[in-house]
Formats: sequence, C-alpha cells, structure tokens
Amino acid sequence: MADMTNSAHRILSVVQKASSQPDDKSTAEVWASLLGLNEATAKSDPHPIYAQLQLVREEVDSIYRLMATVEIPADLYRPYLERVSKTVSVTNLAAPWKNYKKYLQPDVVLCLKYCAALLPEEEPIEHEELQNILDRVQELRQEIENSSLSGHVYDFLAGQMGIIEKSIRQYPIKGAESIRKAFSEGFADLAARADDLRNEDDREEAAKVAGLWASLKRSGNAVVDADRIATAYVNLIEKGQTAAEAVTGLLQNS
Repeated sequence: MADMTNSAHRILSVVQKASSQPDDKSTAEVWASLLGLNEATAKSDPHPIYAQLQLVREEVDSIYRLMATVEIPADLYRPYLERVSKTVSVTNLAAPWKNYKKYLQPDVVLCLKYCAALLPEEEPIEHEELQNILDRVQELRQEIENSSLSGHVYDFLAGQMGIIEKSIRQYPIKGAESIRKAFSEGFADLAARADDLRNEDDREEAAKVAGLWASLKRSGNAVVDADRIATAYVNLIEKGQTAAEAVTGLLQNS
C-alpha cells in the first residue's frame, strides 16, 4: 500500500493513480474506481462520488495549511496544489476524464513529493490490519443478517459496523483522522441507543462489536492511543470478563 502518513502522501497517491487513467473514460467512472465506489452506478448516482471528493478537497486544503508552516515561498507549491483542487472540484461527472486529467502534469506530482517529504508524518497503520477488520465486519454483518436479533440490537450492530467500515474506507484519503473520528461517532451512536438496548434480552449479541473496536484501536497505533475518546470507549468495551459483560456495563453506566 502507498505511504499514507501525511496529507501530501495521500493526495500524491490519488494523483498518481488518477493521472494514469485513460482519457476516454468518463470522469464519474475514473473517480468511482479510484475512490472504491461502484463504477456501474457512478453516472446514475453521483452523490457518493461528490461526498468522497469533498474529503479529497479537505486533504488538499490541509496541505495548504501545513505547508504555510514550512519556511519556503508559497509560490513554489501553491500553483500546483491549485491544479489538484481544479481536478477534484468536479462540475461535470459525465465529461471525459481528459478534461480534468490535463491538470495533473508531472510537475504536480513532483511538487506533491516535495510536500510529502517536508510535512510531518503520522504513525503508520498497517493496511493488512485494517483489511482484517473489514473482513470481520463483513462476517459479522452476514451473521446478524441470518439471526433473529431484535430490531434495536440489529440497528445498533449495523450502525456500529457502518461507522467502523466507513472509517477504514476513508483512511486512504483522511489518514488516522478517519480512525479517530470513528470512536467519537461510535460513542455518540451508543449513547443515542442506550435506552433502547438497556432492556433487551439479546444484549449479549450486541457485545460482538466490542472486539472490532478493540482491534481498530490497536491498529491505530500511537495516533489513536493518544485520543482520549478512543481510549475511553475501548476501556469501557473491554471492562468486563467477557465482551457481553463489558457492553452490559457500558449500557448500565451510560
């Protein structure tokens, strides 16, 4: 997997892949492919593409902010970052890719490589670990689809797994921020559902999500370890002798 340890590294990876795409493909198909979305539905439903491109634009903006702290003239990088911004600020997804690809010349790639080398790096997260968690999410999703869970517990599990899955799929663009944010969303989701789950007999089934959160925190290394919400959430989840007791305790104390 490409280096994902700062914003410039991540945008560099996106730009290198985008610049090698065929000119005659539609812009929708190119971005759907690069962003891990369904190419077949890209033209008919552009909303997922625009949502992901918003994340890419946020990372480009992050490069601007971070490079402002480096003591080199802005005119050495700003014009090239502006071209990247033009490429991801798509107004016509049906247009041929060559209409946007023209902005991604080799000098843009070179500039991003310099930016990536100059900016501080995050603690790396192993792609294999994240993929393993995704696989476990899929397995648990299949399990609950074929179960007789109550509606409240099913919704809780599905919501928590959706948060975990989204954070991992966004990691190539947003980096460790996407993993940290997941714990805040997961905590908020649990708090919102606590009253619904408190009186359910099948609360033990809800505890199966505990191991996924613990694995996600471990995979996040020092970046996630330093996050207070992530630490608090996993500590609560791992509180009991079993995952079921841990979630039971969390629900009772919420």
